[in-house]
Amino acid sequence: MVLRLLGHLREHGFDRVPEPRGFDERGREVLGFLPGHDAGWPMRPRILTDAGAHDLGRLARELRAALAGCPPAGPGASMQHGDLGPWNLLWDDAGAITGVLDWDLAEPGDPWYDTGFLAWFTVPFMDDEKAHARGFPQPPDRRARRAAFAAGTGVTPHELNGMVDRAQSEFAHRVATRDGVWRTFRERGFHDSARADKRWCEQAEWHDAPR
Repeated sequence: MVLRLLGHLREHGFDRVPEPRGFDERGREVLGFLPGHDAGWPMRPRILTDAGAHDLGRLARELRAALAGCPPAGPGASMQHGDLGPWNLLWDDAGAITGVLDWDLAEPGDPWYDTGFLAWFTVPFMDDEKAHARGFPQPPDRRARRAAFAAGTGVTPHELNGMVDRAQSEFAHRVATRDGVWRTFRERGFHDSARADKRWCEQAEWHDAPR
């Protein structure tokens, strides 16, 4: 499924995913190489700016559009990356996003899940201690970054709040109820962490404003 999905994306103009190259003699999937750097710690300077937050929102919008026509999905659903965090993105030396990696958790679902998930970890929708661990050396201006991300992805900040809230709930549910790699996530307490982020957001003053 992953090779077909990557092929669909590239055929429809989204070339920031690895090129699918079939299977090797041992039946393993073969992918092309994508150049770029990881987010780093602290995150790369461009990512930490409001312009960088806008870039991330625009990426989510472009990926959402490219995935919209990819079967299989179903009524009201679309294919989703499923793990669209900064750890699965690549950047060039200037800070432009060059790649989206690791499609193993791709599946049909809410077409806005990836958008909410990416905003969760890059606005970020979590407390300062967790944000620092994720790569923000100083407490971020979440209100400004939320506005920039929302503008990049084509929604209001208030709408983005709802998308993040749903992504946090859905991720926690997946971790708590699924097997495979999700069992490892459960053992690491990722579902509890997601619920804690959701509770923190519900109490955060910056999160309340609908503007």
